[in-house]
Amino acid sequence: MRQMATVAFLLAGMVLVGIQLCKATMDPAADAPPQLVSPYQHYDLKLRTFIPSPRSPAGVLLSVRINAGRPLRMILDSGADLIVIGGKDARSAGLSGGAEIDLVGLGRRIASVVQVETVEVGPVAYRNCRVAYVKGNVIDGADGVIPLKLFSDFIVRLNLTGETLGLIPYPIEGNPDVPPAGRIHKHDPLLVPTVLNGSRSGYVVLDTGAYRSAVSGEAARTLSGFPMVPEVRVAAGTGAASGQRVSSLIHFAIADRDLIADDVVALDLSNLSRHYGVEVLGVLGFPALTPYVLTVDYRSGQVKIESPQKVSSRELHRGQYGDPPSQLAFR
Repeated sequence: MRQMATVAFLLAGMVLVGIQLCKATMDPAADAPPQLVSPYQHYDLKLRTFIPSPRSPAGVLLSVRINAGRPLRMILDSGADLIVIGGKDARSAGLSGGAEIDLVGLGRRIASVVQVETVEVGPVAYRNCRVAYVKGNVIDGADGVIPLKLFSDFIVRLNLTGETLGLIPYPIEGNPDVPPAGRIHKHDPLLVPTVLNGSRSGYVVLDTGAYRSAVSGEAARTLSGFPMVPEVRVAAGTGAASGQRVSSLIHFAIADRDLIADDVVALDLSNLSRHYGVEVLGVLGFPALTPYVLTVDYRSGQVKIESPQKVSSRELHRGQYGDPPSQLAFR
C-alpha cells in the first residue's frame, strides 16, 4: 500500500526536502533514528566535487556503502530527509519491497522505503537507517543523495571550499563515548529566516544539493528590481517545470550576513510554503553556499554561516566566538 509523503525535488540537482511518511501506517520501529555504531569521536570526512559534465561544480560527494556493498557516489544534501538511491544499486545492496511513497516536486515519482542493516561513510557507520530507492537513476552522474542530517548526533561543520565535513562530538557529561540522547524534528532542512532584498521577510532553504539557487515566483513579481528574462525549463528528479531566469543579483539577509545569489531562477515554491506552514522565499543552492563554512547544531537548532578564514582564525586562537547563528525553523 502506498503511503502519503510530502517531498520536494527542485532545480536540476535533486533537492529532497522534508519527506514525511503517514504515521498511521508506519511501523514505530522504522521511525526510530539511525544508530551510530562507530566510536563517538571527532571525524573529518573528505568530500569530492560533483561536476555533472559539462556543467560547473554542482555539489559535493561522499563515498557511501550500504549493507557492505560497493562504494556509492552520493551527493551530500542539506535539504534531503532520506538516503535515496537508484534501483540498480538497491538490488546490489539486497534491497527489495518496502512501503511505497510518492516523491512530489516539479513532478511526481514513486519510491520504496526500506530499513537497511548498515550505512558506512568512511569510518562512520550507522545501523537501522531508512533508505528510499527509485526505478532508474536518481540523478545523472551520481548514485544518489545522502542527507546532512544523518550526522545530527554531532555538531556538523561543512567546509565546501576546503571539501571537508567535520563531525564534532557534543560536550557531554558521563560516558563520552555515547552520543547525547534526543530526537531532531520531523522537518530537518536548513530552513532559516531571511529578508529578501531588504524588504520582504520569510524563509530560505540552504541546500547543498541544488546546483543553482531559486527565488519564489510570487516574490519576484511583487518586489521591484527583479528583471526577468523569458521562461526557461528547469529539470529535477521528479520531472520539469517552467521558470524565469532572474537577471539581477538577489540578496538574502541571514542573521548579520548578506548572502548574494546569481544565476537565480524564479519558480513556484508554494508547495514548500504549504508543507512547512511558512513563506519560503527561496532556495540557496551549492554555488551561493560554496564560499562559506556551515556549522550546524541540530540539537539546539542553529546554523552559523562564516568565511573559512574566520573559522580558521578562531580555531587557531582557541576562541569560541564567531558570527551569530541563525535559528532553524520548527525548533
